[in-house]
Amino acid sequence: METKKLKEDLSALPRNDEERLQKALPFPGTLHQGRFRRNDFTYGVALFQRGYLDQAAASFKQVVAAKPTDPEAYYNLGTLYLRKNSLRDARIYLEQTVKLRPEYPEAWNNLAMVAAQDGRQDEAIRDFKRSLSIRPDYVTALLNLGNLYRRQGISDDAEQLFRRALELEPENPESNYSLGMLFARQENFSDARELLEKAVRLRPNYPEALNNLGILLTRQNRTSEAEEKFKACIAVAPNYDQAYLNLARVYMLRQEKEKAREILLALLKLQPQHKLAQQALEMLN
Repeated sequence: METKKLKEDLSALPRNDEERLQKALPFPGTLHQGRFRRNDFTYGVALFQRGYLDQAAASFKQVVAAKPTDPEAYYNLGTLYLRKNSLRDARIYLEQTVKLRPEYPEAWNNLAMVAAQDGRQDEAIRDFKRSLSIRPDYVTALLNLGNLYRRQGISDDAEQLFRRALELEPENPESNYSLGMLFARQENFSDARELLEKAVRLRPNYPEALNNLGILLTRQNRTSEAEEKFKACIAVAPNYDQAYLNLARVYMLRQEKEKAREILLALLKLQPQHKLAQQALEMLN
């Protein structure tokens, strides 16, 4: 940094409202609205989108304080706390959202996500269905409810929801991935592979799809192709531990112990306390 330039910048800093206004609007005219004010909601959205969650929360809370009947501010706060996995706070703000605007499908979907993560499965199903009753073509809620059914082993209902999502958005990688994972669970490997491969084509940096496609190929004894998928997964998501473990298993299946050791050491370099990697490495010694 040049000292001269720094001094020039510091000397040019506005010291009062009049100088700040002159910097912001360097042209003649008359301001009729009194003074410019920060739009806290817009700031909150921008901060949220860029991952500054604490700062975004502060902005949305200022909106709530000024406009306590604004459902959008409560919704954004609830969604923000859901992303932070602060389920109690997320639920409080999302419940206030639907109290102010009962016909809010995104809020009901997120309330269902809170319930599902908190182990309240029946409540989650109820809220997903409420979201879909408001917007039957809401793909996110279709996929979320379908994945909940898939985890519960309710395959027919899950498949119906996934097929509807795929019909609405055939190029949605999540729709292809979700139905593919259901088929994989049913050991319909041919259709599962086709859908997982499409998910990867649509989103090349999709670590879960790459990893699970690798697992599917491993189960079909196509270890060379599986190796490529696990390596691709590691390339796009270096901290995704499952890809390292699965690639090591491929090497062990092929009796390539040195390669398995190398990949496990690479994982332990990133995550030194990883128990499964430590155990797998001990088995190789």
